[in-house]
Amino acid sequence: MKSVLAVVALVLAPALAVANETVTVRSFAQVAVYLERQAAASVESLNEITLAAEISARVVEINARPGDPVAVGDVLVRLDEREFRNRRQAAMARLAMAEAAQDMARIRAERARRLAPDRFVSEDQLLEAETNLRLAAAELEAARSDLRQAELMLDRTRITAPFAGVVTRRAVGEGALAAPGTPLLELVATSGLEVSASIPPEQVAGLLSADRVHFDSGTRNWPVQVDRIAPVISRGSRGRQARLVFVGQSAAPGSEGRIRWTDPRPALPGDFVVQRDGVLGVLLLADDGNTVSFQALPGADAGRPYLASDLDPAARLINEGRRRVQPGQRVTVSER
Repeated sequence: MKSVLAVVALVLAPALAVANETVTVRSFAQVAVYLERQAAASVESLNEITLAAEISARVVEINARPGDPVAVGDVLVRLDEREFRNRRQAAMARLAMAEAAQDMARIRAERARRLAPDRFVSEDQLLEAETNLRLAAAELEAARSDLRQAELMLDRTRITAPFAGVVTRRAVGEGALAAPGTPLLELVATSGLEVSASIPPEQVAGLLSADRVHFDSGTRNWPVQVDRIAPVISRGSRGRQARLVFVGQSAAPGSEGRIRWTDPRPALPGDFVVQRDGVLGVLLLADDGNTVSFQALPGADAGRPYLASDLDPAARLINEGRRRVQPGQRVTVSER
């Protein structure tokens, strides 16, 4: 009896293999989804500096506290200027003396030039007068340089804001003795802000072609646009650093949040990704209209949407019945 059943099964097997399965078909364009993407991001200021002393002097006044907004040129810290004011006065006096010495040397040189043709002065005396004039000119230039240096040192007793920003830290107090390099205040610019985010390499193209990108922080969001993306992959994050700029108003420096965008490239829904013979791919209706074909999807993950850039939008996907059919199987397409 068992042998008879086996023979019957062998006879019926070819008929079962060629039996048509009823399926429905939809185009890739009809089922395509557009993936919502996001990445952790933070707002960074391009100008974030520590203002330091350039001279040795005592701090006499600090005009800004942490959290205070400041404008370009605002005097934030004043150092004791008395010594440097005295140096400037001395330099001005040396300059006046050098100017008087040059005037005297010029008069003597001009008189020597007039008298030389009539032999009233010797060649040595003329040479000495010309030399003294050049020396006086050099002394005058040195005195002018000393005055410029004295004025520069005096200017350094006033530490001003190089850009508009916010004071974030006060490093010294009034009465402290500052030396060159002593930190005084930390300042962060409130303009020229950028959003920094690490983007997986496979998502960069979608970010660059997205119609809209937003930076979300808390309950607020701000429109941003891509300014540049690093051409290298970070060792730590394994992503490419993206720099985005605000369109209009900006979030505060240091804000943490996420950037969000919709990838405009069509993706295949995850439930259309099937496995056949250990390979993940998608089942299609062949050009003859009644045979199943299989297209492998390199890098696909089961159950996850797949960016099928090489899949024709008009490609006919097996919809209902795709779990049952096999590549090469003949099917009947239902109009449902």
